[in-house]
Amino acid sequence: MINRFAKHLIVEEQRKNKVTREAITTTLVKAALDLAFVNESCKSSGTVSKSQVIYRKVSENTEEDVKVCFRKETIWFLKCLKIFSRNRKFIISFDTTDEAFYGKFSKAEDQLYLHQGSVAKGSESYYKYLTVAITCDGMFNYVIDGIIVPVGSYIEDYVSCMLEFVKKHLRIDVVLFDRGFTSWALIDKLNQLKISYIIFWKEQGRWYQEIFDKLKDGEFERIHRKEKYYRFRYDYEASSYFVLVKQLEYEGKKYDWIFATNLKLKSAASYVKRYKKRWAIETIYRVTDNIRTYTTSTSSLVRYFLFMFTCFVYNIWKFFQLFLGKKFTLANFKTNMTTFMIKKDIIQPVHYNTFKHIAQKIF
Repeated sequence: MINRFAKHLIVEEQRKNKVTREAITTTLVKAALDLAFVNESCKSSGTVSKSQVIYRKVSENTEEDVKVCFRKETIWFLKCLKIFSRNRKFIISFDTTDEAFYGKFSKAEDQLYLHQGSVAKGSESYYKYLTVAITCDGMFNYVIDGIIVPVGSYIEDYVSCMLEFVKKHLRIDVVLFDRGFTSWALIDKLNQLKISYIIFWKEQGRWYQEIFDKLKDGEFERIHRKEKYYRFRYDYEASSYFVLVKQLEYEGKKYDWIFATNLKLKSAASYVKRYKKRWAIETIYRVTDNIRTYTTSTSSLVRYFLFMFTCFVYNIWKFFQLFLGKKFTLANFKTNMTTFMIKKDIIQPVHYNTFKHIAQKIF
């Protein structure tokens, strides 16, 4: 599955002592399972001499090539998923995640993708990734698509493009966004796509205060609003319904909730319960942090490829979990993947024969 994903990105050379595609993917998988830097994995797995060999292969592509290859394999996943789920509708969620860059900004190969700001101690800039995932429940949580976000881009354009891809292959119930996606331009795009959505809206201005003042705890009100937004020297107008929920209890505490949404639900709790499905994408990020392939490369293309590679390894785990059940945890997956690669003689760990010889003498 992984070799198929890498097939069009990593072209094998027709020469003696060539580095095979399988050797490269195995090294990357091992780095992901061990939470290691690519170069460390090269030194321990004994399949590729150094990380630059891998980076050189990856650098022969573009960001678009990486996206297309990931999407091809995603389509295969989704076909299987539709069979298992009997073509049900799915809840889809968007989110962004940041990856700290610790080098000097001036030495980055492509500064177009390097955002200014600290997201971790010792870092003054970072890469940003936008992903869309299925977030219905634990068994069906898949990363469907992802892109590396350039500086100064309109995020709604990427959301629209990704949703058009998803719509072709999956039946969508609703699309969920957190406060970071508060945008009338995004609402306009979603209305054009005729997709159900819920955006957890930032409390900007005071337009909502009068409504909250007349509501009792646990009550909600649905109102219609219009607003203009500015792009490319022109003003555009968008409209949406807003649901205001006053002091609804969640996990022992009460909160005010403001949602921009075109859904008509019967109760305040129904809106909050539906929106809470979005938090599964944050769980996905926490999980992928445990199968992350690290690098010191200053290439945005290499960074993007390794991020999507991590997402693909995550998807493979979720795919096998459909067959093996929820008890097939990420830790089980890591152990089984390593054992599988050793039994198939795909990994030839450095020093293993000497290690085995010493261990046998001692024990």
